[in-house]
Amino acid sequence: MGDDPARGQPPHPGPDEIVLSAPAARQLCNTLQHARLGCLADVVVTFGELGTRWQRDALWQDAWGRSFPMCQECWDTARQIAQGTRPGLLITETRRPAPR
Repeated sequence: MGDDPARGQPPHPGPDEIVLSAPAARQLCNTLQHARLGCLADVVVTFGELGTRWQRDALWQDAWGRSFPMCQECWDTARQIAQGTRPGLLITETRRPAPR
């Protein structure tokens, strides 16, 4: 699993794992259309290796090991695709609840 995001280290997801972390304040969604609209990110999604390189069932090979801020709509879409394609997918939540 990933490193401790509270200590400033980016998460390092394992195979068939996606790690969620909290976005920076006022961080925009990675989707160009949403960024242009000023849509704020709700989560930062870091992708592990979702498959075996160059195999048909591998997802988003260019995103492996990279992080992307996403709004809830974009994350829901990505999650649905990943869970539908990678049945053993592990989603690890590292976001801390907001203080009360």
